[in-house]
Amino acid sequence: MPRELFGRSEETKTIVRMLDSARAGAGAAGLVEGIIGTGKTSLLRWAEEAAREQGMVVLSATASPTEQRFAFGVVHQLLGALPEAVEAWERVFAWCRAHRDDGEPADPDYPLLSELCACIGRAAQRTPVLLTVDCLQHADRQSLLWLGFLSRRLENLPAVLLAGKRCGEPATDQHLLVEFMEGVRPDRHIRLHDLSPSAALDLAAALCGHGREAVDAIVADSGGNPYLLTEQLRTVPAGRTGPSRPTGNGPSAGTLTGHVPAEPPEERMRLQPVKERILCLLRRLDPNGLRIARAVSVLGGPVDAVLLADLCGVPKEDACRCLTRLTESGLLHPHDLTFRHPVLADLLYQDIPCPERAELHRLAARCLRHRGAPGEDVATHLLRSHRLDEPWMTRLLLDVAGDLVGRDPEEARRLVEKAVLHGVPEKLAAHAEDLRIQALTGLDLPAAARALTTHAAVARGPAERARRALRLSGILLRLDEPARARRVLEDAQRGTDPLEPSAAARLRRALTHVRLHEGTYRPGAGDEERLERVLLIRTATGDSAPAVRRIARRILSVPRAPYGSPTWYHALLALLWAGDADEAQRHLDTEVRLARAEGTVTRIAEALAVRGLVQLHRGLLTEAGADARRAADLLARIGADRYHAGALARSVLIDVALEKDDVAAAGGLLDEVAPLTGGQPVTWWRLHLLHSAARALGRLGEAQRGLTLIAHCAQELERRGIVNPAVLPWRSTRAMLQTALGNVATARRVAQEEAELARRWNAPFALGRALVAQAAAGSGHEALELTDRAVELLESAPAPLLLAHALYAAGRVHRQSGKAKRARELLHRANEIGISLGADGLVAAVQRELRDAGGRPDPRKDSMESLLTPTERQISELASRGMSNRSIARLLKVSLRNVESHLTHSYRKLRISGRHELAKFFPPGQDAPAPVLLHQHRTGLTPLPQVQAG
Repeated sequence: MPRELFGRSEETKTIVRMLDSARAGAGAAGLVEGIIGTGKTSLLRWAEEAAREQGMVVLSATASPTEQRFAFGVVHQLLGALPEAVEAWERVFAWCRAHRDDGEPADPDYPLLSELCACIGRAAQRTPVLLTVDCLQHADRQSLLWLGFLSRRLENLPAVLLAGKRCGEPATDQHLLVEFMEGVRPDRHIRLHDLSPSAALDLAAALCGHGREAVDAIVADSGGNPYLLTEQLRTVPAGRTGPSRPTGNGPSAGTLTGHVPAEPPEERMRLQPVKERILCLLRRLDPNGLRIARAVSVLGGPVDAVLLADLCGVPKEDACRCLTRLTESGLLHPHDLTFRHPVLADLLYQDIPCPERAELHRLAARCLRHRGAPGEDVATHLLRSHRLDEPWMTRLLLDVAGDLVGRDPEEARRLVEKAVLHGVPEKLAAHAEDLRIQALTGLDLPAAARALTTHAAVARGPAERARRALRLSGILLRLDEPARARRVLEDAQRGTDPLEPSAAARLRRALTHVRLHEGTYRPGAGDEERLERVLLIRTATGDSAPAVRRIARRILSVPRAPYGSPTWYHALLALLWAGDADEAQRHLDTEVRLARAEGTVTRIAEALAVRGLVQLHRGLLTEAGADARRAADLLARIGADRYHAGALARSVLIDVALEKDDVAAAGGLLDEVAPLTGGQPVTWWRLHLLHSAARALGRLGEAQRGLTLIAHCAQELERRGIVNPAVLPWRSTRAMLQTALGNVATARRVAQEEAELARRWNAPFALGRALVAQAAAGSGHEALELTDRAVELLESAPAPLLLAHALYAAGRVHRQSGKAKRARELLHRANEIGISLGADGLVAAVQRELRDAGGRPDPRKDSMESLLTPTERQISELASRGMSNRSIARLLKVSLRNVESHLTHSYRKLRISGRHELAKFFPPGQDAPAPVLLHQHRTGLTPLPQVQAG
C-alpha cells in the first residue's frame, strides 16, 4: 500500500472500502471536497496508487478553467486512451462539429451518453477501473452531465468514480454540479479540513531540516493547511529560528504593537507561486474578490460588509456577495471574516503597492473613527498612513500615546514620532515632547535624561518649569547623579517668577529626598514633616527601634504617605531595620502590584529590588534572588541597571549567591558591576553594593580588598551621620575580614562596638548579628555566652537565616569547649533551618561541623520537604489541597489535636507562617498520599482505600 497521508487516516479508509467494493463487483461514486490546499489532489493521487497496487485500471482527468469551453474535455482525458472507446469518440467528435457554432451549447443525447458509459462497462468487466477527476468545479457542462449520468449507473459495475472539488468556486453549471453531489452517498462524501496541530507537526517533522521553534511558528503561520505548511517548510532556509514573516492577520494582529515589517525580497520570491495561485483564485471567485481580500488583510481584525463596502467603494450587496464566496472558499473565518491562514493575509498585504496600502490605512482609520472604534484601533492604521491630512488624526495619535506610555512605551514613542513627523499644532508641541520623554523613560533612561534636560530649558512659566525640574531630578537620581539633580531643583527654586505655594513645597520635599541620597541632608533644613524628621534622626542615630517602629507605622498608614513615594520608602526601610520584616513585606507586596498596574519600569524595578532586600532579611533566598534578578533585567532594558536600584539588586544577588555557596556567581556579579571605588558617587544603594562586594571578596580570599571597600562604607556612613548597625552591618563584616587576616584584637574591638550600638537600638536581629560577630572574634567561655545569648535573642525574631548562623556559631563553640551533645543539638537545628531556606553554603559548613562533633547528618534530609516525617508530610500535603484540620482528622482516624500538632511542627521546619504557604512545597499536580492510620489498635484493621484528597 502507498504511504499513509498525514492526518487523513479516516479518509483513506473510506477510499479503500470503495476500491474493495468495486473489486467485488459493486461500483461507487465518491467526492473529495475541501478548501484550497487541504490535499484533495494528494488524496486522489494516493487513491490512484492504491488502485494500481490492487491491479485496477486507473483513468484520471483534471478540469481547468481554460478548457471549460471544450465539450467533453474531461471525458476525453478519461477515455481518450481506452481501446473500448475508439468508436464512441468518432460519434462524439461528429456531435461536437455539428454544434460548434450554436449560440447555446446543446446537451448530448441519451444514446451518446449511454455509449460512453458502455465503454467504461466493457473495460471494467475485464479489469476493475478507478476514474479520478480533479477540480470538478471547472469541468465543462457536457462532462458534468456525463459524470452524473455515469455515477447513477455504477452499482453493478466494478468501477469507482472519485472526484475532487474545491469549496466556494463557481461551477460551469451549478445545477449539474449539485445534482452530481446529491447522488453521492453521505459516507462517501469526504470533506477535508486543515490538519490538526499534532498532524501538522508530524508533517513538519517528516520534512525536517528545521528547529522546533521554527516549526511551531510555521505551523501557526499556515493555520495547519497542508499546502501552505509544505511550501513554507520547503522554502524557508533550514536553521531559521522563527517564521519567515510576522504571524497574524495584517497590521493589527494581536495588539497595536503588531507592526508588519516589510518582508525580505528573497522571502517574497520563495512564496511567489503561493501568492500567484491565491490571486488567480480571488479573481475567479468574484470581480471584487481581490479588492475585498486586500482590504481584509489591511484591516486585520474582525470586519463586516458595511465597513468593507465603505473602504473599497463598492455597493454593500456586492461586498456581501464577495464575502460569502471568500468564506465558502475557506479563505476567511465565517465568524469574524478574518483570514483563516495568517500567511495568506501577510502575502496579500505585502502584495499591495505601498502608496495604495498607505491610502487604504488612511481610509480605514477614517471609517473606524466614524464608527466609534477604540482609539488604539484607529491609531494602528494612522501609524501606517503616508499622510495625516485631517486635524483629528495627530490629536488622536497623541491621545493614544498618552494611554500607552505606561504599558507600552515603544509603541507610544512611535505614535508620537509619527504625529510630529506629519506636523503637530504649536499648542500641542510641548505635550508631544512630554509624551516622547515619558516613553523614553521606559526605554532608555539616559536618553530620557538628555531629552528632558533640553526640554526643561525652554519651559514656559514657573509651574511648567517646576514640573519639568521635578521629573528631571527624579530621572537623574535613578542615574546616580544626585548633585546634578540638586542643582536642577535649586535652579527651579531661583526662578524670576514666584512659584505657587504647592509647587514650592514639592520642590523643597524633592530637595530633601535628593540630599538624603547625596548625603548632605541636615535635619530640619528641608520640607519634611515632623514625624519624618524624627524618624530619620532616630533611625540614623540608632535610638530606640520600638519608637521608630511606631512612627513608621503611622507614616505608612494611608493616606499619610502615598505608596512608592520617597517618604513611604523611608518609613518602610525604617520598619525593616526596626525588626518588622513581615509587615514590610506586606506593604511591598502591595506596592509591587500597584507599580505593575501603573506600568512604570523604574517604579516596578525599585519595588522589586527593595522587596528582594526584605526577603533576604526574612531568609527567603530563592524569592529574594528572583525579585532582584527581575529588577536587574527591567533596569537593563532601559540602560539603568548600573545605577540606583540596580546597585541594590546586584547587592541582593551577591548576598544570595554567597548564602547558596555559589562563590563563582558572586565573583561574576562583581565583574559585571562598574568599578567599585572611584569614578562614581557613593549613593545610598551603592553603599549596599559595596558592603556585599566586601563580603564576596572575603569569601574569594581577597580580604584586604574587602577592607578597602568597608572603609569607603564607614567613611560615607560617618559623613551621613548614620551609626545604626541595623542599617548596614559594616562593623560585623570588618570583624570577619580582620579575623581572616589574623587581626583578632581589631576584629574583637569592632564587633564589640557594633554590639554596644545594637543594644542601644534594641532590635533583636541587629544585636543577635553583632553578638555572633563578637563571638567569632572571641573564644572560650566568653564566646559560649555570646552565642547562647544570640540564639536566645533570635529565636523570637523573624530572621531565620540569622538564627541558623547563630545556631551554627553556638554549635561550633560548644564543640570546641568539649560539649559535644549540646553542639549536636544546636547543629541539627541549624542544619534543618539551613535546608529549609536553601542556604547551601551554611548547610555544608554545619554538616562538616556536625561530623566533627560526632553527629551524622541524615542523608535523606537534602530538601525542604524531606525535613518532614512521613506523617507530617502526609498531613501537610492534605492541608495544602484545601482540606480542613477536622476533615484530615476524620480521614486519617486521628484526633484534631494530633493534626494541629503535626501541622505546627511542619510550619516550624519549613519556616512558614501557615497553611496558605504549603502550596509551594506541594504543587497541585502531585498525587495525594494514601491515608494511613497514625495510631493503630492491636486488632486487625481493614486497610482504607486510597482517597483523592482535595
